[in-house]
Amino acid sequence: MVNVDSFYFPTGIAAAREYARFLEESNFTSIWVADSHQLYTDSYATLAVCAMETETLGLRTGVTNPISRHPSVTANAIATINQLSDDRASIGIGAGDSGVYSIGKQPASVSELHNAVEQIQALVSGESVMFGDEEFALEQANGTIDVYVAAEGPVTLRMAGQVADGIMFGGGSNPEIIEDLAHENLRIGADRAGRSLDEMEFVTLTPGCVADTQEEATRKLMHMLEPIAYHNFSYSMENAPSELHDDLEALVEAHEFREHGDESAQSPEDLPQRVQEYLGKRWAIAGPAEYCRERLRELDDVGVDSVMITFPTGAPLEHAKEFDRKVLQPMSE
Repeated sequence: MVNVDSFYFPTGIAAAREYARFLEESNFTSIWVADSHQLYTDSYATLAVCAMETETLGLRTGVTNPISRHPSVTANAIATINQLSDDRASIGIGAGDSGVYSIGKQPASVSELHNAVEQIQALVSGESVMFGDEEFALEQANGTIDVYVAAEGPVTLRMAGQVADGIMFGGGSNPEIIEDLAHENLRIGADRAGRSLDEMEFVTLTPGCVADTQEEATRKLMHMLEPIAYHNFSYSMENAPSELHDDLEALVEAHEFREHGDESAQSPEDLPQRVQEYLGKRWAIAGPAEYCRERLRELDDVGVDSVMITFPTGAPLEHAKEFDRKVLQPMSE
């Protein structure tokens, strides 16, 4: 059965400690901690606290970037978390979003991200890397640390297929999108490098919520779905229905990165109902418990290894507990 992880926006250390303790005793397998230093507590300090509160929970960044943090700094930070947690740490890295825009920078290019991934992989494996004319090796390299690449579009997916240990797919949790967009392009990249898709763990970014109806659950997740949609459609609308392009362009233009993931960032009433329905069906696992279980089974059937669920940020612990009790526990029995 597909693993279920939790994506977490750390608004405070005490709350993160409590959240990690719950996850350790639940049916969730890992925590992915957001890295956006204007908005949230430091991701590595938060992961350190989570490591000390748990014994088996996977600990991952979700996601860092090579612009606000140099790859050598990232490698050392995650190696330290890996040491602290007895080999439970992994890196999730992408081009950058709110953590990059907030300091007046632009996201990394695909080639810059590619280089950063290979540099981090080498450093955490104990190999040396050249930065300019300087040779750099990580004295704290230890254990095994996988590097996951956050990818949505064809070019980044193909690059990830060449080098990544795992994929964080943000393009949707709809099986058709996964097959036609993600797997197709990952396979092209893997073929270029003489690799197989079986060598990579496939993880989907999926807002989740249990409610009486799909409409009610989707409405509670709009503050999560809006920034995900922005991140996808600011680059391309190729995979979106043509009749929604005007509405999605308006969404992109209105997005405010400083409110990234905040519950008050985007009122559901600000988006047409047809857009809400589309975003919910493409990205979310949201609705009655049995419907959520069906969606997880569908993702398992198309080769998804882990589903990374992000819950409404106003009360993530309460929503995570409800999802565990109503959706995951019955599946584990």
